[in-house]
Amino acid sequence: MPSQSLKRFRRVKRRETLDETIRTGRVARTTYFRVCYLEGEGPPGVAFLAGKKVGGAVKRNRAKRVLREALRTSSADLSGIATLVFIASSRAADARYSDIRQTLHAELRRISDCIS
Repeated sequence: MPSQSLKRFRRVKRRETLDETIRTGRVARTTYFRVCYLEGEGPPGVAFLAGKKVGGAVKRNRAKRVLREALRTSSADLSGIATLVFIASSRAADARYSDIRQTLHAELRRISDCIS
């Protein structure tokens, strides 16, 4: 069975990259998450964050897991993005997957249209 991981994307592991993206990158806000991104050559590095305001560990992990899955199923062209950082909001922990997926796909389409 083939792997279902985020193969097109690389994980952002360096704290400096996260800080730079959050501090200087462009920001798009939705009901369920905030996405910060830096333009550059793709495929983008991706990070998923959820703070304590989202809830306990179970809720934070669920919010990040749902965002990861929604990104994995996205078909948006993100070749002009160097780094994507998704920051879950407190509503993401209790929202339905289909709502988050629809919002994420629409936001990624909007971002890719702005960059192109």
